Amino acid sequence: MESGHDHFALLTQSTLPHGLLSAVRLPDSKNEQLSLDALHVASQLLHHDELQLANALAVPRRVSFVGGRVALRDALNRISPQHREQPVLRNARGAPLMPTGVLGSVSHKRTLAVALVAPLAPEVQTLGVDVEERPGVAELARPDLAPKILTAYERNALDDLSLRDALAYREAVRLRFALKEAVYKSIDPHVHRYVRFQEVEVFPEGEGELEVRLFLPEFARQQITVRAWWTQLNDHLVATAIASPLESRD
Repeated sequence: MESGHDHFALLTQSTLPHGLLSAVRLPDSKNEQLSLDALHVASQLLHHDELQLANALAVPRRVSFVGGRVALRDALNRISPQHREQPVLRNARGAPLMPTGVLGSVSHKRTLAVALVAPLAPEVQTLGVDVEERPGVAELARPDLAPKILTAYERNALDDLSLRDALAYREAVRLRFALKEAVYKSIDPHVHRYVRFQEVEVFPEGEGELEVRLFLPEFARQQITVRAWWTQLNDHLVATAIASPLESRD
């Protein structure tokens, strides 16, 4: 029988090209009593002010928030231990309000929460992380998301795969969704608005770094450099992105 002690435990900690990634296991939010037991155990790992934020949420949302903060605290404590006692709250757009000089991003899915933390640097001024479940055969019965999240150019690049291997195609679409979400988080502090899927193109090949193209009017006078990266973590896809604005054009 599962207990609260089985959850919110660190599953992995990895040094990635864009920062330190921590991942923790989440309890099944559909089992409210199990979730409450797990949340009670995890409450000892968070700052009092973080708990106040969590307790204002319904149980399913509280599970993901607490999981994200547990992962974030683990990574933050290793990157910047001097901030161990400082709470990580939320800014006006819901992103983690990190200590000065440190960057952080959080993502979660049904059974997993991840956090990416890195020191602020000239080449890394903002960052983002996203985690998505790898699709199973049940995904084939659901509508194809490609028309909603991919540009025509991106869809054309996957046409051959869609004919050869339907499940691999769905995973390729899911990966591009994760990468775009990570890119959105990394550029949000620069644009302060919702970015449409059609405003970003990503071109992953094998695991690792990939090309990113932005089609944002905000950068007509200011350029921004964005780099994305991805890997597989058990039955999940993890995507990260970092952004750094260049000097404004004349």
